[in-house]
Amino acid sequence: MPSFVLSDVLKHVDLVPVLLGFTLTVIATWLICRLSKVLSIGHDSDQGVQKFHVNTTSRLGGVAIFLGLAVSGVTTTGVAEFPHYSFWFLLAAIPVWLAGLTEDLTRRVGPTLRLVMATLSAAWLFGTLGVSVNRTDVWPIDLLLSIPGAPLCVTLLVVAGFTHSVNIVDGFHGLACGLAIITLSGLAFMALKVGDTLLLQMCLTSLTVVLGFFVFNWPKGAIFLGDAGAYLIGFWVVELGILLAMRNPQISPMAPVVAGLLPLIETLFSMYRRNIIRNHPVNQPDALHLHTLVYRRILFNPSLTYTANQLNGLNAKVALFFWLPAAIFAVLACIFAESTLAQLVLMLIYLAMYNWLYHRLVRFNSPAFMRYR
Repeated sequence: MPSFVLSDVLKHVDLVPVLLGFTLTVIATWLICRLSKVLSIGHDSDQGVQKFHVNTTSRLGGVAIFLGLAVSGVTTTGVAEFPHYSFWFLLAAIPVWLAGLTEDLTRRVGPTLRLVMATLSAAWLFGTLGVSVNRTDVWPIDLLLSIPGAPLCVTLLVVAGFTHSVNIVDGFHGLACGLAIITLSGLAFMALKVGDTLLLQMCLTSLTVVLGFFVFNWPKGAIFLGDAGAYLIGFWVVELGILLAMRNPQISPMAPVVAGLLPLIETLFSMYRRNIIRNHPVNQPDALHLHTLVYRRILFNPSLTYTANQLNGLNAKVALFFWLPAAIFAVLACIFAESTLAQLVLMLIYLAMYNWLYHRLVRFNSPAFMRYR
């Protein structure tokens, strides 16, 4: 980061909640890791169609992230609006976070109920802070948004969809966390670019909280996000993206979408694959996600015998295949943040790249430059 940009960040950001959020999340995550070896609750077994880790591991990372966001949200004195917005964000996130946490502890909360809780959280924030999708700069959608009640309906759909999408990509060490860090970094840069101090503070605070968990999640996979962590991060990120575009008309509403596009593409393609191609329910889990194919077609060699540490290392490498393109498109989204046309072109390129790679891998024809075995 150029020195003048760093000086601007330091000038406009209260570092106390940023550092406190990171520190508390690290401590809370460490304690949960230690306690998980004693208490047999909230564990994720290594058995299942979407399980690729080696050992039984705690999936209560969402507890540490919630604590980090809660404590950091009430400690700033530098940005007047920050405690107010953080308070309502946290309260609104409780329904979807509790639904995910209950699933982590009991395995009895289905995806439909979790999506309902996500819409409830979105409606809560809509009612308290007015956070809504009120424009897209895409004429047909904006025409729809002019209908009374449409902004609320579209907001519920967008928030629930992205919130669930983060849970879908949470299959390998560091994958979902790394993508969230990239997206939050992009949103923070856009906020800095337009001088929105509130959004800059919220994005950086959220970013350091996720980083505090990330150091345990990747590469060793000592703890997982679980449904509570994935849904909480997904809800937090998408609401920040909506709020950024709503407060700053010069930012294209599509720019935050491009900064966090991969989970959305994965979710939409998974729905299409399961329901249209395979004629299965859209909520039936399978092992045909792109990140799963990267593991099976590029990294894992079934003809070899691996130790537990080697399998853990292969698991951690999956995220590397997705962080780089996600970071590149997040940078491009920031560069062309004022142009909706540029953002739509970036979306099409991202979708074409995803589709090309998916069809190569599913046909056992991995690109030569990606061959690892």
